[in-house]
This record gives sequence, structure tokens and C-alpha cells, in this order.
Amino acid sequence: MSISTALEDYHKQLIQYFLRDGAYNEKEMIDLLNALRDRYKLKITIKDEIRTFTNVFLPLINKHINQYGIEIKQVTSEEYENNIYFVCIQNFKPQFVKMDCSYTEKEAAVFEKLLELVITNDDKCVAPREVFEGILANDLKMTQKEFGEIMARFHRDKWIESGSDNTVILHARAILEMQSFIMDTYRDFIYNCQICTRLLIRGLICSNSSCDVHIHRSCAARYFHRLSNSTSNSTTKKTAYPCPVCKQEWNKDDVVSILKTNNVHDENDTERSTGTIHKKQRTSKTNDHNNSINNRSIRSTHRQIRNESDDDDDDN
Repeated sequence: MSISTALEDYHKQLIQYFLRDGAYNEKEMIDLLNALRDRYKLKITIKDEIRTFTNVFLPLINKHINQYGIEIKQVTSEEYENNIYFVCIQNFKPQFVKMDCSYTEKEAAVFEKLLELVITNDDKCVAPREVFEGILANDLKMTQKEFGEIMARFHRDKWIESGSDNTVILHARAILEMQSFIMDTYRDFIYNCQICTRLLIRGLICSNSSCDVHIHRSCAARYFHRLSNSTSNSTTKKTAYPCPVCKQEWNKDDVVSILKTNNVHDENDTERSTGTIHKKQRTSKTNDHNNSINNRSIRSTHRQIRNESDDDDDDN
């Protein structure tokens, strides 16, 4: 695999897939890179696919596509801190228009209402029924079947994901893509993470009611682990996890959830477990359902790569 400042065919194909699908999780990204490696005989070491993509492929690809107002970024889910995504965003849109030219005006209207209901809700989530009722209240004619199909597409395209208690929340892709619009339109309903300072919709909240500190789950994982490791060589077990600002002890359930989830991840990278947020317990069924939906697109991509390869062989 030669080092070049020019885009090779496999780079161009990666761009095409990102423009089509919008986002990939780590598993989907690895599968896609493995498929491209087989086709183009790329020298990508097994289990080193993500590092190669982020350190080698991504800088070159972004260098070429940034001039068109497009960028591929890595982002972590707010709800499931071990879920990493690579998202293709349009970085030139100062306000909300359509998420994608392939969406109809009706679909865009549904998402705009969904976005409003999620962000203005105290728990930053919404029941699908509330979205449907909000659409009807806006005099937008739509059947329940049509609404269900639109919501399924939003799930599939990684604009929303499942929260607890059969609710929907914003996907990391939506937050990243829509952050300028969200910050301009809903500034009184959002926060910045105390650790990374980036936009935060859902996260962990300080136990002190007079403290306004909010932290991403992924940032909290690094913060709590850093505190835990600070006494790793001591015979005394770490028990104090203070707020980074007011220093009051952080909610014990949050700390246990974060440390347990990330300890499982450290022990086995292939197993992703989830924690709790706002003291609500989730089950693994939600992630299994999301992974099933998310993998449909990548399977289609693999079939297309194989078919293209077969066509090339036939031409030869």
C-alpha cells in the first residue's frame, strides 16, 4: 500500500459509500475495510483496520473532500459510550435545511418535529407516539404506516436510535451534523460537556442540585478511570469520585455503571455492554435491535463490492 497524496480507487469507493450511507459503526467499518482489502489487495493488518483508517485513510480523504464542504469525523454515542461511529457530515450548512437531498419535504418535516420534541424534553428523548401526534397537530397528513416507515429509515440511516422505555433519542450522527442548528435554535435547552466542552444533549449530571455540570458518558468514563487509576498502586481502594467543579461526590450509580461498562470493554473488545443514564436500566435487546438495523446497509455494500469484482473478472 503505497503512500500518496492522490486518491486511489479504494479511497474513492470509501467516499462513495459514506456519501450513500452517511455513517458506519466500528464493526461495519471493519467489515467494509476487509471487503475492500480483499478486492484491492490492500495490506491492512487484521485487527488494525480502524487505526489504519483513522491514521492513514481518513486524513487523505478529508484533505480532498473538505473543499466540497464535506468531512468524515469520528464520534461517540452519547447514550452508549462504547459505540463509536464514523460520520460523513456537511460542514457548510449554517442552518437546518434538509438532512439529505434524498429525503422528501415530508420526511424532513418529521425529523424537524422530532428534533424539537427531543431537545425541549427534560429527558432529551421522546416516544414515537408523541412525534406522530405532533406531526398531525401541524396539519401534516400522514398515516401511521407511513410514519413508521419514515422512523425506520431514520433508524437505518443513523439519525435516531433507541433509548430506554421505548423512546427514541438523537443519534451521534444527528448531533454532529445538526450541531450548528441545534446551538442556534435551542441554546436554552442544551449544554456543553464539562470535560470536552463539545455540545451535549444527553449525559451525566452532577449530584449537587446547585451545580450545573454535565458530562458525556464517554468523557465520564475517561475521568472516572483516571481517578481510579490514580490510586491503582495503593492498597486503598479508590472510593472518591468528585465532580470536577464543585467537588461533591458524584452519583454512585453513575460511577459503578461507567466503570463496569468500560471494564467489560477493556477485557474483551468484541463485546460491547451498555450502562445506565438518568438512573434508568436498559437491556441488551435495544443494542441487538439497533445492530440488526445498522448492519443491513453494510451487507448491501458487501454484495455490491462482490458484484463489482465479479463484473471486473468477467470483463477480463
